[in-house]
Amino acid sequence: MSAAASAASAASRLCIACGMCCDGTMFHYVRLQPGDSAKALAALGLKLKRKRKGDRILQPCPAHRNGQCSIYDDRPERCRLFECKQIQGVAAGKITEAEAAAKIREALDRVSRLLGLFGVAGETNSRGPLLIRYEKILAAALDPAAGEEAASLRAQLIREMEEFEALVDQEFRPARAEPPEE
Repeated sequence: MSAAASAASAASRLCIACGMCCDGTMFHYVRLQPGDSAKALAALGLKLKRKRKGDRILQPCPAHRNGQCSIYDDRPERCRLFECKQIQGVAAGKITEAEAAAKIREALDRVSRLLGLFGVAGETNSRGPLLIRYEKILAAALDPAAGEEAASLRAQLIREMEEFEALVDQEFRPARAEPPEE
């Protein structure tokens, strides 16, 4: 097997093990590019949102099922071009597949801890981007009757999310080519 084929095979295994770019963990949406057909993607079952700066697919992506993209051949350009830092590192020979898999497990373990804290905080919406769900929890006023326990939970949640976001920024999200939108 060639080095390129081996890297592609590793990338496929790692993507199936991860899925954070599709499930709302890393991103809120995917902005469509000029060559993408909003109408065709909507017909494939993707939820689109129209914005002044262009159409976008809301995350989590409904085409992400059982660790795989159900519209792989017809996916948007950004999805076709996206490679997280772990995939880039394996392809460049800077890290091994096992090292990338360990980083993915670490990130997914952190997500599990966050989701557990979400539940303790009373968050009941199990869908939607992770950061939006987190922000809704923090936006809710603390119940004064809950006392120190609620304040401690909130502090733990903030700490866990900050650590998770730092890990994702450092180990998964490529550098941004454009500024974030409001």
